[in-house]
Amino acid sequence: MARNRSTAETSLSYRDAGVDLDASEALHTLASRLLAGRREAYTSSVELAGLELILHVDGVGTKTLVLEKLGRLRVAGWDCVVMNTNDVACDAARPLALVDYIAMPRADEAIFREILEGIREAAAATGAVLLGGETAILPGLAQGVDVVCTILAVREPGWRGNRARPGDVLVGLESSGLHANGYSLARRIIEERLGGYTAEIEGLDLAEELSKPVKDYTGFLLEAWSQGLVIAAAHITGGAFTKMKRILPSGATAVMKMPKPPRIFQVLMEAGNVEPSEAYRVWNMGIGLVVAAPRESVDELLDLAEKHGHKPHVLGLIEQGRDGARILLDTPYGKVAYS
Repeated sequence: MARNRSTAETSLSYRDAGVDLDASEALHTLASRLLAGRREAYTSSVELAGLELILHVDGVGTKTLVLEKLGRLRVAGWDCVVMNTNDVACDAARPLALVDYIAMPRADEAIFREILEGIREAAAATGAVLLGGETAILPGLAQGVDVVCTILAVREPGWRGNRARPGDVLVGLESSGLHANGYSLARRIIEERLGGYTAEIEGLDLAEELSKPVKDYTGFLLEAWSQGLVIAAAHITGGAFTKMKRILPSGATAVMKMPKPPRIFQVLMEAGNVEPSEAYRVWNMGIGLVVAAPRESVDELLDLAEKHGHKPHVLGLIEQGRDGARILLDTPYGKVAYS
């Protein structure tokens, strides 16, 4: 890929694009402490009438800025729902209902309709009922469109938690692309170094790549949990593979050999001169979900993933270590470690 030499020598990071993952992690730690450590893996629950109820919230983030420029905000509606249902399904919870929050700088019926259609489509696909929501017109505060959803989910009692064990096999399911994370860095690279969102780079259509909807892993996860095929599951979203620390037992290490990522990630890494350790901390690099499974269940799990339309990869193992929880990745760009 041809680009200006002096530009290529400047390495971009998520912090350069305005997102400090260390500061973000500190906020999460503070929230967990203030909530008396209620966070289990991805969600927390309350018991009611013999059931565990989960309330979970997530949004689409700065991907909406790209989708608005491309006229594809229906994807924002879909992503808003599926980012949430994937999370709750990682904790073996079935989505029941949702409400949305759509903030806009001005009332725009076309934009609102497009987002709402995406939300309704995703709700139907994941089995959740759309109960309603809030539409906020915020001139001066909202500079673009913000889309957030809150999901109510239920889990049968007796669940033992989302925690892997030494010896478990790690299986990754392919993503559809960036999903809805790392767009602040991707946007800076594309706007400053690749000529904008409608550019084509060696036949790669950036508009198409950046507007792909998030993969829906909900049905696969719920069936895998119900059949006892998984021990733990990690949705690779904000913080990318560092998210796996949530499912690791004390002192364990996740050791994985990563497949070659799709071309969009290679293009972004090269144009932004992004270090591998940063790339695998910001983007999913082609793997949107990692599950831990007993060795004897792996073949059945792979079959189930393919039945649900996903492409799985056997990535590695959970190994017992002496230090704190660690993630070791053997990537096409070299070894990367997180702790």
